[in-house]
Amino acid sequence: WRQEGSDCMLPIYMALIDDEEDKSDFENIVNKYERKLYREAFKILNSHELAEEAVWEAFYRIAENFKKVHNLPVYKMDAYLIITIRRASYRIYNREKKYFENDSFEDSEYVPDIAKLNEYDISDLTNAIGQLEDKYKAVITYFYYYGHNANETADLMGISRNTVYKYLRKAEAILLEKLRGANYERK
Repeated sequence: WRQEGSDCMLPIYMALIDDEEDKSDFENIVNKYERKLYREAFKILNSHELAEEAVWEAFYRIAENFKKVHNLPVYKMDAYLIITIRRASYRIYNREKKYFENDSFEDSEYVPDIAKLNEYDISDLTNAIGQLEDKYKAVITYFYYYGHNANETADLMGISRNTVYKYLRKAEAILLEKLRGANYERK
């Protein structure tokens, strides 16, 4: 599937990584996951050129954050890569369609208390997160699960830092609403 010249991108991204062993690890990840990420991007973009662009955008973002992600267990690395390629693909899709997302969520005085989520069963929480829109799942995953700060999450998702906080507040509010509803239904 590779187009002519795509191999020239690897050295550019490897320049973002300082340690020689990490560079080797990054190259192994590229070789192992490149086709899988391409297939995932192609499902969204339906274009060979755009899918390849998404793959290299995803690898660029991974190279930028390599110190945080290179030692993840395989199952976490798979999830991280899939989230990253989907975000890159949707960014490209929206750019190509000249689509600008209008999120109707307005900042309000109400800020959900994330500590309240600890009151719920982990399986209920996992189920509720699985029902969120992709953008909310991604922001929660990057921020809470992988421990990225708001700036890193914003870079990975291609959104502003303020939008990260806006998405987090909205996701937390949706989760609390879903969990309260699920808890109410059980009683």
